[in-house]
Amino acid sequence: MSNTNGYQQRYRIKSVANITGLSTHALRKWEERYDLIYPSRSTNGYRTFSEEDIQLLLFIKTKLKDGESIGQVAQAGSASLREAMQQAPLPLSQISAPFHQDVHTLIHAARHHHPDRIQHTLDQWIRYLSLQEAMMKIIFPVLQLVGDLWHQGGISITGEHYISQLVRQYLLTATKQDTSGDKPQSIVACAPGDYHEIAPLTATLFLQNLGWDGTFLGPNVSFEILQTALRRKQPQLIILSCMLEPAEDIVCSWIERLHQDIQPHCAVAVAGAGLFSYENLFEQQGIPYLRTIKDVDVFTPNTQAIHRTNLHVSSFKA
Repeated sequence: MSNTNGYQQRYRIKSVANITGLSTHALRKWEERYDLIYPSRSTNGYRTFSEEDIQLLLFIKTKLKDGESIGQVAQAGSASLREAMQQAPLPLSQISAPFHQDVHTLIHAARHHHPDRIQHTLDQWIRYLSLQEAMMKIIFPVLQLVGDLWHQGGISITGEHYISQLVRQYLLTATKQDTSGDKPQSIVACAPGDYHEIAPLTATLFLQNLGWDGTFLGPNVSFEILQTALRRKQPQLIILSCMLEPAEDIVCSWIERLHQDIQPHCAVAVAGAGLFSYENLFEQQGIPYLRTIKDVDVFTPNTQAIHRTNLHVSSFKA
């Protein structure tokens, strides 16, 4: 089943500039001087761009980073460039060889907007490996590949969303199925302003498989919501995840709230690429930083509350 509902998202020039990192001046120049993109005009006269336009712009940006000039790139013509971006080679060095053909199938389906074929491939991996093992062995590497392809113009916004949203739904379904009031409670949440759900959802799945009653609170969780969950569920463990790096003053305010409001009542840890550079700040308050999802293995559930002083920061070193 392809995406044939007839609706295509359109983007104003400022949105395109924000997405691609290109200036509005460059976008207008590439349209007018080099005839590379053909934005439509809205009823009020504003330029609007399609997903394919954005994909082409990212593809051109990659070529410029590789040393070509915009004049050299433009010589190929828009049609040839659009064809080339759909055939961008897949760097599969981080993916196990037995899965290479499956990955080619999945990316082809994403590029041509066939979510049913994407789902079929994901279903095969999960049936063969289990969801947890599939996440670690193949799905996370594929998500990294898809992200890289998007930044290079090798896949559209919709194609990337098809894959990530299907993975997210698998994880949501799996984590909601395994809840039991007689298990020790754990909570995983995205930090305020963070919307990257797949890694914390996977951590929740890991915790459940370790014997926790794991709850994922969702994206963009405020400290007020976190405190409410703390009162209601009385967890032994809370993990806060953040994938994009916040400003240092924001991180310091989070550390203060975790230390004062959460840490006295349960074990606390943080995770996510966005907090890597602040690892020492967290450790100074006895808040471990989890470098990988597998690091949750150190949290073995028991029927007694886990006190934060029992957590050894050294356990989270690579």
